[in-house]
Amino acid sequence: MTESGGVQRTMPTPGNPPFWYGSFSALWVYYAVPIAVLDSILASQSASLKAFAFNDLATDEPMGMMNINFMAYSSDSGVNDPQAYADITKPIAYGDKPPASLGTEPTHECEINILSYAAERSAQTPFGLSSSDFILGRDHTKTIGNYRLWVPCDDRIAVYWGMHNFGENKVMTHPFTYTTPALNNPTCTRWDFTIPAPVTEPAGGKLFSLQIDDLDSRAGVVAANQSEIVDFSLYPHREAGVVQRLVGSRRNIFGAFRCMTKASGGTMPTPKLSIASSAHPMVADLKKMFRAKRETCGVMTYATPPVIAESSLFYADI
Repeated sequence: MTESGGVQRTMPTPGNPPFWYGSFSALWVYYAVPIAVLDSILASQSASLKAFAFNDLATDEPMGMMNINFMAYSSDSGVNDPQAYADITKPIAYGDKPPASLGTEPTHECEINILSYAAERSAQTPFGLSSSDFILGRDHTKTIGNYRLWVPCDDRIAVYWGMHNFGENKVMTHPFTYTTPALNNPTCTRWDFTIPAPVTEPAGGKLFSLQIDDLDSRAGVVAANQSEIVDFSLYPHREAGVVQRLVGSRRNIFGAFRCMTKASGGTMPTPKLSIASSAHPMVADLKKMFRAKRETCGVMTYATPPVIAESSLFYADI
């Protein structure tokens, strides 16, 4: 139904929400960026959003935050279609037919987020919240969220359904390269990943890379849970050729994050971010955000607890 003023009250019902993750490993690195820079980037995509100013970050100008959120996860569609293996690196667009399923779907993606709020909800927005309080999950209003400015992803199925179900600004890339801490990678103590070029560019190129030491055994690390994490997008996807509207979704992560913030008291690991020379506008936006000093405001990691363990082998014939 549409009320007076043209406000549509009937919610869209794409896909089959909620989306269930089978496993999830993730890193968030938060950076301070001038509000003026963030607002100018947001305005290029939507007039509905404003970057949130964190008072504890302000120096000679108001400062907000962006984060780089690397994710490696799986999901189970319950359907395994051999065609999906033949199409695995084939580009996909919004107007294409739904792709074949891999059954247990491995996905690697990296959100480039700006911490934002809907301008129409400024009266409910908790101005005065510190960057540390936000990272630790203390925005109980849930009006501040991650605007998914860009989401490079190497899984064509996740690209398609991310666009259709959530309005995500997803970009299909060549396969990610990464080495991250994991129970089955016990000697690794550093997150090291490269986001390759989109499939519309030659293989071998890249968008950016990031390396940062893990938080394990680091003084000042605390357990927290930012859930529900609010994610903003524009819906329908902009390739649809219709008027877009700001939408949000809420993501609940069942378990404890490991966090470090400006208030933690320990020494935060120093990330190394390298931005490449791809012609994709994502690179231009990253360069705008990082043209000045890069201050790291927080780091957060999460890994799904294992559900099965198989022992080492033993001789069973003696």
